Amino acid sequence: MIREVSDSTSDAQAYAWNWFALHAGQRMQLVNFWLVAVTFFGAAYVQARIGRMPAVAAGVCIAGAVASIGFALLDARTRQLVQVAEAALLRLEDARASTEDNISPRLIEAARDARASRLFSYRFIIEGMQLSLTLFVIAGILTIAGH
Repeated sequence: MIREVSDSTSDAQAYAWNWFALHAGQRMQLVNFWLVAVTFFGAAYVQARIGRMPAVAAGVCIAGAVASIGFALLDARTRQLVQVAEAALLRLEDARASTEDNISPRLIEAARDARASRLFSYRFIIEGMQLSLTLFVIAGILTIAGH
């Protein structure tokens, strides 16, 4: 028989879920802002190269690298906050499963198990994009230095 979940458990679950949703949403917004910043830095770099202003182009590359490092650090912190919520939700799922004859959905555990490999994780994809930009910045600086 399914028992009613206590108000305190429901409150704890709502709190953990709201924490997770807030920080997961912030993480995706952060990626969007980073992509917009990359677009602006890319346009500025191209304009500086077209205008034959190598010092400005180099400055744009450096500013883009610094911005990407900042976004990477913010993403790492936001990822930690999401993981805090996942851990809390997992404990709540464990508690709920033990009181509901194991019919409660185990979404956090299932989500971890469903990922076929690390290649499909947000972390791998976001860090891959940031590494790609780093390589473009290095190539841009080397191009400037070569001319």
